[in-house]
Amino acid sequence: MTAAAQAFGKRLDNFWTNAETKEYLAALSQLPGIQGSMVVTIPGSRSGTWAHPKLAVFFARWLDVRFAVWCDG
Repeated sequence: MTAAAQAFGKRLDNFWTNAETKEYLAALSQLPGIQGSMVVTIPGSRSGTWAHPKLAVFFARWLDVRFAVWCDG
């Protein structure tokens, strides 16, 4: 997620503080089989962020409005 956000000139902290993101994560956490945290920050020299695959399309739509429009099509 960190690398993708950087590639699109976006900041991950803006994604996490977004009201829609918080609402989406709350709804996603209610799905059967979703346990624990859906997001993990990876420590180390090349730190990054990993998220549950169920969050991928939502995140990608936030990154690129053209992708969001494509999804809607």
